[in-house]
Amino acid sequence: MRAHKQKNLIDENIWTGLACLKANPKVKNFRRFGKGKGAYVNVVAWANSRTEFEQKVKRHTDSLDCILVELENVQLLEARIGQDDFPEELITMRQTANRQQEDTIWGTFHIWHQEGAN
Repeated sequence: MRAHKQKNLIDENIWTGLACLKANPKVKNFRRFGKGKGAYVNVVAWANSRTEFEQKVKRHTDSLDCILVELENVQLLEARIGQDDFPEELITMRQTANRQQEDTIWGTFHIWHQEGAN
């Protein structure tokens, strides 16, 4: 029986931010946004620092065939949840991050259709 390997989380925290994504123009037949131009999405991941979180999001954005336009409102997840206007999906995303500690957790893609809409 294989033992479940858990990350050493002593120096890590769960971070969150709001990512603005666009399709990578080099990818043919990109359909993630339908006819939309891009999307905003909450993202959550374990990291040692803000910089490490931002690098992780960028790396995983590339694997979605997207370009990270910006990552805003980056902060510790617990601080974000402590604010009155936090998105409820962050609760579920936190639970998923605790189960899947190596993963970057993406929320709902809020698609925008006009280039000036972002």
